Amino acid sequence: MRLSAPAGPRSIGDSSRRAQVELVRDGSTFLFRHKVPVGPFASSDPDTERIWWHEAGVNQNLTFPVQPDPASGMHCWHQKVTVEPAHAGDRYADVFVDTAKSRAVYEEWKKLTKPAKGPLRRPLWMNRPLRPADEAYRLA
Repeated sequence: MRLSAPAGPRSIGDSSRRAQVELVRDGSTFLFRHKVPVGPFASSDPDTERIWWHEAGVNQNLTFPVQPDPASGMHCWHQKVTVEPAHAGDRYADVFVDTAKSRAVYEEWKKLTKPAKGPLRRPLWMNRPLRPADEAYRLA
């Protein structure tokens, strides 16, 4: 199945930083492939017509499975990365993900977590940028 993101209106906030991609799904695998590169465009800001770059980078977050921290249960980044030569047909900025494999990694990490002991799901001392009220940490 092939899906394409709609073109939509172009604005400074998105067109200068994001490329349009095509999403190709086959079972549990997903391929994100650049469809239209970034480039100059007309807008109320004359600088948007001066864009000279064509690469918007690659967001590879989908390639990293969710890995719960064994101590807190929160998402953590314990990735093992395998780098290999490009395969035939690969293009710059392609992102290929098999979510079934990601799910298997998640299940392995979930086995390492321990259930909360006591009345709290997270320690109150574990700060966050937007820390919820203490009541949100209570299990019951």
